Amino acid sequence: MARGPQFLIEYATELKTLGPAAFNVQYRGSVLVGCGMSAKVVERPFRWRRRTLGAVDLEQLAPIASIVDRVWRVRKDPGAQRGGNITAGQGGDNDIVLPEYTVSTQHCAFLFDASGMSIMDMGSLNGTKIDGVLIEPLVGVRLKDKAVVTLGRLCLEYLMNPSFIEIVKAISLRAG
Repeated sequence: MARGPQFLIEYATELKTLGPAAFNVQYRGSVLVGCGMSAKVVERPFRWRRRTLGAVDLEQLAPIASIVDRVWRVRKDPGAQRGGNITAGQGGDNDIVLPEYTVSTQHCAFLFDASGMSIMDMGSLNGTKIDGVLIEPLVGVRLKDKAVVTLGRLCLEYLMNPSFIEIVKAISLRAG
């Protein structure tokens, strides 16, 4: 089974292969796109038993190659049961698995209703920020297009479908 595109440049290639109409059908929905890292990790205190490490904010974004332009689709895992929230975290049982050690096992959940998408921190150790503002655990906060979502030290841009399509088209045109 093919894994499908994971980075923006791979989505641009897919757009060229499928054409705009088929691409829009295949890749509808919102995505998270990796921006980089926003914090440095604090050393683990002696005898500390938690698996997730604490983080301290830095003033500048320090992007790393494995995260930048990586795309995670905000959807239920195709093999998961229908219904419920879309979960994100470093644990393999999440719908969105984020390979970053400052992200908790089940860090946050995405909730979709008729008025749009919300995000809720699930009581993570390092918290969830929207555009730099720490959100309260277990309280849903409405997501806006192009919001920067920070989970632990992982920075992601939340893109609704039209914005995602425009970015992929722009990359496709640049790639020739």
